[in-house]
Amino acid sequence: MSHNHFIIAICIIVSWAGFIAANSENTETTERSEETLERRCFKFTWLGPRYNQNSIFLNATCQDSTRLASGVPCVEPLVASYDGSWPDVHYIWRNHLGNATCLLYNNDVCAQFTYYFDGQVDNSTYMCTRAVDVNGQAITSGCYEQRNGSFVTRACFCRSVPGALPCNNNAFLSHINIIFLVLVAFVMLYNSDFGKINL
Repeated sequence: MSHNHFIIAICIIVSWAGFIAANSENTETTERSEETLERRCFKFTWLGPRYNQNSIFLNATCQDSTRLASGVPCVEPLVASYDGSWPDVHYIWRNHLGNATCLLYNNDVCAQFTYYFDGQVDNSTYMCTRAVDVNGQAITSGCYEQRNGSFVTRACFCRSVPGALPCNNNAFLSHINIIFLVLVAFVMLYNSDFGKINL
């Protein structure tokens, strides 16, 4: 296989992976798309892995969840999963569209703020918001991290497609990571001695 055929094969594989990722997100939204062609974002706070189906938080508020910490976003409803794992956004989309999503307006973005302590996730808040960078320019996509000792805040922003599953879901972030890893592997392979061999 020539060097050009190898590059073409890698491009086809990456394109196919992107197509599969896009279809897997939109499969469950087909029925919902017929009902509404609005852009939506998820809007809830996942309490984190310390909470599960047996936790007592029925009357908890955002103030309880954030322990009155200033600058920590929190929106209701508060969500806990059965086993403390990340919330099932597909279930939330199908069954709680009205109270766990918000309409995405023209100047807004979908956001997911995730808090980590000592390398472990603590909680995550999903919302509609506006975001600007340090220069005051509007942010429409991308992820940013801020470190403060053992605490890390990761904020990711995106714009949803009308009628589709909101973009601020964990699958969106994992697809970005997968595509990034494939591209890095491709560049490393291309620049290695293997990529310079004429077959």
